[in-house]
Amino acid sequence: MTREPIIKAADWVLTDDHGPGAPSGIYGVECMVCEARSPLFDDDAQPVAVWTVQHTAQHPDHDLFLARAEKHWRVVRRRHEDENPPPPQKPVLAFLDRAFGPAFVGLMCLFTALTGYFISLN
Repeated sequence: MTREPIIKAADWVLTDDHGPGAPSGIYGVECMVCEARSPLFDDDAQPVAVWTVQHTAQHPDHDLFLARAEKHWRVVRRRHEDENPPPPQKPVLAFLDRAFGPAFVGLMCLFTALTGYFISLN
């Protein structure tokens, strides 16, 4: 599982936690008049919006709310490039890649150009 960094430090990285059971967001509101609080809902802000409308319907002068959205963050040790180097490529494959990779691309470009030329001859 790859994590997109929020912030990188020398040895630590702060990331969103997308582990098993971690919601993408937790939503809730608090009435600014009476400080009543909605239940918290994972991954869906709509039930919180419904709660605010119902609260205002019961108390017409309670029309200002503080909305909260929370996420889980995790700090993990930063992987340095030199700690886990990529496995070395086998010598024969490395040679073939260096020798024939550019040649193959060149041939494909040549064939593409010739195809256009032959089509224009018809």
